[in-house]
Amino acid sequence: MPQIIDILLEEHRNIEKLLHVLEHELEIFDRGDRPDYEILQTIIQYFQDYPEDCHHPKEEMIFKKLKSRDAVAASRFGDVEAEHEIETRRLRSFAHVVDYILADQEFLREDFHFAVHDFIEHQRQHLKKEEQLLFPAAVKALQREDWAEIDARLDDRTDPLFDRVVEEKFHTLQETILRWEQETEKTRPAKT
Repeated sequence: MPQIIDILLEEHRNIEKLLHVLEHELEIFDRGDRPDYEILQTIIQYFQDYPEDCHHPKEEMIFKKLKSRDAVAASRFGDVEAEHEIETRRLRSFAHVVDYILADQEFLREDFHFAVHDFIEHQRQHLKKEEQLLFPAAVKALQREDWAEIDARLDDRTDPLFDRVVEEKFHTLQETILRWEQETEKTRPAKT
């Protein structure tokens, strides 16, 4: 499998970890308690910073190559750029409801729940679609020179949250994710 596909799959696993954090915070909100809005803002900032500017362009390069090599397979997927734009709008909606809450503006609790839930569910659907349609079709259709060209054009930027050197603004979020993973591991039944 091409290295870029492995990288993208790893980034998808990392995004899924963030979606679990969002689910946890949404459950807290739905119970009537106060979620950690700093964590929510950090997740929003992460999605604005890394997936928007680094992860999505990688997928879009692959999609463009796929369209030129196998237009039928590309059409089965749809339009990756359009889907990424829809995801950006969902992220903005999520960010706006958090901003409203933190500015003590009136809002409906249902609006917050819908914006966060909608973001989580559509992120998962989008990741699944890429993993089941886009990536396998690209692996099948793209040739060695296509992958070489994609690799040459890639941004060398590392993930600011899940890389070995975590950017300061994401440090608290990373600690939260690690703590929850450890807690989950402790409560998991032992394998026999």
